[in-house]
Amino acid sequence: MKFIDCSAGVGLGVVNSEIINHENYYVYEKCRQAEFAEELLAEMDFCGVDEAFIYHRSMYGSCVQFGNEMTSKEAAKSDRLHPTWGILPPITENEFAPEVLFPQMKENGVKALRAFPLKNRFFLDRITMGDLLDAMCEKNIPLFLSPQDGWELIFNTLKEFPNLTVIITNYGLWGSDRFFYPLVNAYKNVYIDTSDYQVINGIVDFTSKFGDEKLVFGSNFPMDNHGGPIATLYGSKLKPESLEKIASGNITRIMSEVKL
Repeated sequence: MKFIDCSAGVGLGVVNSEIINHENYYVYEKCRQAEFAEELLAEMDFCGVDEAFIYHRSMYGSCVQFGNEMTSKEAAKSDRLHPTWGILPPITENEFAPEVLFPQMKENGVKALRAFPLKNRFFLDRITMGDLLDAMCEKNIPLFLSPQDGWELIFNTLKEFPNLTVIITNYGLWGSDRFFYPLVNAYKNVYIDTSDYQVINGIVDFTSKFGDEKLVFGSNFPMDNHGGPIATLYGSKLKPESLEKIASGNITRIMSEVKL
């Protein structure tokens, strides 16, 4: 079965990486990290992951523009790696205006974006980001969001942009169903990265309620590793066709619908 990791990080962070626990408090664990693409590919090979959509951790640790540059540099080392970029408000950084950003994305093979509002000091709302997020809705460009900045941010963003394609990642290993079930139920373009969904019968319960098209396989590396999400997916004992959708089919479909 083909596995495509929807969200993996390269680049070094602090010695002890930030992990979210069930009450949204930060805890710090020493994680094995991949400074360069070669190390991430070795991790993927060890666990049997075929491809990955990656980001460079400096896009929230230091500078979004530098992080985007480094993401593309590392992704260029292998056709198994696909770059995703971070965004900032076009009102302060014009290079993130749709008419500037989208041609650059097309040129660099970027089909998905990420936002770290709290870390990068902006609001992900219509006042600050309306033109860009409206254009992303029109172009079906996925946006990766994490409740590191609070679940309220994700809820509020989707209230203003209900057609936005959002992939929720890095939400903590304790059950978050009460947060993301309402979002999946209310918005047709909300997807859940499976990396942190390592709870008993979580995937089975989710698919029994929402089907198998709203989950996308991810590792959330380095905060998690590839082995746990793979084992959880196989352990769900879903039908092979459902496993294949989650492992690679859904993310392939999402990215194929991007119009750049």
